[in-house]
Order: sequence, then structure tokens, then C-alpha cells
Amino acid sequence: MTKSFAADWHAQIRRLSRAQARTEAQVKSWLDRVDSLNPLTPARPDRPPGKVRPARPAPAPGSLPGTWQAHRLRLAPLPGELVPQLSYHLYIPSKAHRGPLPVVVVLHGCRQTPDDLSAGTRMNALAEREGFIVAYPQQPLRRQVQRCWQWFDLGAAEGGREAQAVAALIDALAARHDVREREIYLAGMSAGAAMAAVVALRYPGKVAAAALHSGVVIGAADNPRAGLRAMQQGSAADPSWLLDAAGVTPGGPEMPALVIHGLADDAVHPVNGRLLARQFLAYNGLEDRLAGAPAQSGPEDEAPGRSHEYRFGRWRRDLVTLVEVEGLGHAWSGGDASYGYHSDIGPDASTMMWQFFSQHRR
Repeated sequence: MTKSFAADWHAQIRRLSRAQARTEAQVKSWLDRVDSLNPLTPARPDRPPGKVRPARPAPAPGSLPGTWQAHRLRLAPLPGELVPQLSYHLYIPSKAHRGPLPVVVVLHGCRQTPDDLSAGTRMNALAEREGFIVAYPQQPLRRQVQRCWQWFDLGAAEGGREAQAVAALIDALAARHDVREREIYLAGMSAGAAMAAVVALRYPGKVAAAALHSGVVIGAADNPRAGLRAMQQGSAADPSWLLDAAGVTPGGPEMPALVIHGLADDAVHPVNGRLLARQFLAYNGLEDRLAGAPAQSGPEDEAPGRSHEYRFGRWRRDLVTLVEVEGLGHAWSGGDASYGYHSDIGPDASTMMWQFFSQHRR
């Protein structure tokens, strides 16, 4: 009996190892796909050389008058979790801005760091001018080797745990004496945008508004392979139906959302921008007038950088805004193009986000 139990146990371990290897391979394939479509990704030895520019290193934290701080948030441990904590960086503007300040929490994309994201988006410089704090949670390598937020797997120990950790960070920030607890906003890029959507809609009482750049419709995937399919095709399911699959209950506290997507995005199909906007329309109980709206021109258009806006709201207040940018690929609109996944094409996404956030309080 002991021998039989040991054999079964070893067989289960072998199956788990094979499943993990397959998952890692699927995620690597997905990331290689994103990298191949990003003109700023440095060439690798296993990839033919092309006309690429290496990403510029992030500027020294002291280049702005505010403070750049590294923090760790302790989390209540889950069974089997080795390191229950979330690392994050804070940019706190200089003392020219007094009193409690709003906070923007920004979730990075795959293979990004807080340094890269803050420099490429110029979000810290904007925070210094406008007077708000920026928080950058960091997905640890121990959870996902490419630092992708697991928006495609929302089980309690995977993406669901990450959403919970970001919500806990928002609580910790709200408790600070230098923070306006009713003015905490959530933004994200790519995988970070999809995770930001999950957090905003699962925990709407904690966030005043969300901004999602180049994100994927949520609830359409439960594993990396399905996640890749959603990136490439979106979903044929009604976006409101997918809210339930993502663990979201419509009709809770209002959740304003700004969705930005490039029409030349070959890594995350532009249909995802519309689907995400439609999910926020459904959540907020607004009429889905995007369902039949004609798509705008795509990457062949001759006016790169021109944007198309769709605004939806009530009582003369915008609740959901979709911005589609012609000629923009999988990159932050109006960012610093010398950093990977950022482009100088299109309107300044960081400024658009802050202007949208400034209209809303929790």
C-alpha cells in the first residue's frame, strides 16, 4: 500500500511538472509574440537582427524634486505561499504640493518595471506638476517569470490573489495621512490594464476611477492559451456575460473608466478596447451604443496619431470614455518612444488619464 501511494504521488508530481512546463511555454510564446511586434524590443541572439533601438535606461530617481521610495506590503499568507508580500514604488511630489494628495496606482505590463513605466509614461513628471502621488506595484518573478499579471487565470491562488494584493495596497495607501482616501485611481498597461479592470470591478468601493491602456477583455480566458486567443481575437461572447466569469457583479458602486487602445495594435487586437469599454458600460448600467458602432480605420490609415473618442455618461458627467488612436501599436500613447512599449504617436495618455481622474471622487 505504501509503495502504491508513493507511485501515485510521484505520478502526480510528474503531471504537475509537465503542466507547469506547458504553461511556461505558452506564456513565453505569448510574450515572444508581443516582443516581435514591439519595434523597441532589443534584438536577441535567437532573433534575426532588425531595425530596433535598445530601450534607454530609466532616469535616476533624483532627476525630479520629489522622492522615489521602495516599499513592501505584507499580506495575510495563503496556504503554501512562500513570500506573502507585494513590492511597490512610490513617487511623492515635492513639498510645493501640501496637504493630503490623490494617488494613481499604475500596473505595468509584462517584462516592465516601475522604473521603466514611470519614465516611459512620464507619470512622475506629471505628478510633480499636478500634485498627486503615484504607486507602482511590482509583479514578483516568483509568481510569474515574465512579471505578467495573471489576468487570464483568476483562481484564488493565481490572478485572484494578485487582484487581492493590489486591493490591499489600495487600502494601505488610503490609510496614509498624506493621501485623500476618496481620490485613489487605478491605471494599467497591457496585462496591467486587464488586471486593473479586474481590481476596479471586483473592488469598486476602493477605487474612484480606472484608466486602461491596451488591455484585454476580462473573463474570456482562464489559462495562458485562452489568454493568447483573447489577445488576438477578443471574444465573441457578450462582454456583459464575461463579467460573471471574471467574478464581477454589475450594479455596484459606480466605476468610471477611460479605455485607450491603438488601432494598429497587433499584440492585443483593438477589438479588446471596445469590449473592455462595453464591460464598463454594462457594469454601470449604461446603454451599449458601441455594440453597433462602426470600427474606425486601422494600421493602413494615413493619419497616425489622430484619435476618435466615444463618451458615455449620465447627468452631464462622463462615466465611460473610449479613445482609439490611429497608427498606434502596442505602446503607451504620447509617451517617451525611447522606452520599450511607449510611443510618441497619439495624444498624451498620462495627461488624458489625469484629466479623466480629476472629474471623479469615490
